[in-house]
Amino acid sequence: MNSPARRFLFLLSSSRRMGNTEQLAYCAAHSLPETAQQRWIHLQDYPLPYFVDLRHHTPYPEPAGNAQLLLEATLEATDLVLVAPLYWYSLPVHAKHYLDYWSAWLRTSSLNFRHDMRGKTLWSIVASSGNRAEAQPLEDALVLTANYMQMQWGGMLYGTGSRPNDIQDDLGALQRAQTFFSEAATTKPAAGRGATISKKAH
Repeated sequence: MNSPARRFLFLLSSSRRMGNTEQLAYCAAHSLPETAQQRWIHLQDYPLPYFVDLRHHTPYPEPAGNAQLLLEATLEATDLVLVAPLYWYSLPVHAKHYLDYWSAWLRTSSLNFRHDMRGKTLWSIVASSGNRAEAQPLEDALVLTANYMQMQWGGMLYGTGSRPNDIQDDLGALQRAQTFFSEAATTKPAAGRGATISKKAH
């Protein structure tokens, strides 16, 4: 029996169009098999209301508008790819805001968000002007996120670039991008709570 086609959701979180991170993501996606579905969403095109933590006060409202669209796209995907330039050693605001909404979806009575996310694979594609080590806190946070949601951690693809199109000069990153999604051996369960997070070089 053929395995079901994978459905990749690329979540672009830069405030700049066709920046270095987005270019690196397109390079990586080019190697996906034809059977893999791709959906690309610029998070800034679907702004969300400011997130308010209601956990100890009142039930979360049902998702609506852009939140409903992003929720449905998230649940439909088998693989979620956060395409995120490194901003102050962390995620851009659009990506962080999207993840904050996971907290609400976990606590929305009509949803079974944790169950439905279990087994999906979380990936990240990151570009920055610094070195790979500066993105380690971001990767650690995403590994912990995958662990908490009982997702798989696919890995981080890192490239160097600051000015527009700098990524085209990072031949190492462009080469790694060609096999980033096809190296199944790199996809693994996220580290368990209390476990040491592996700091593999990419």
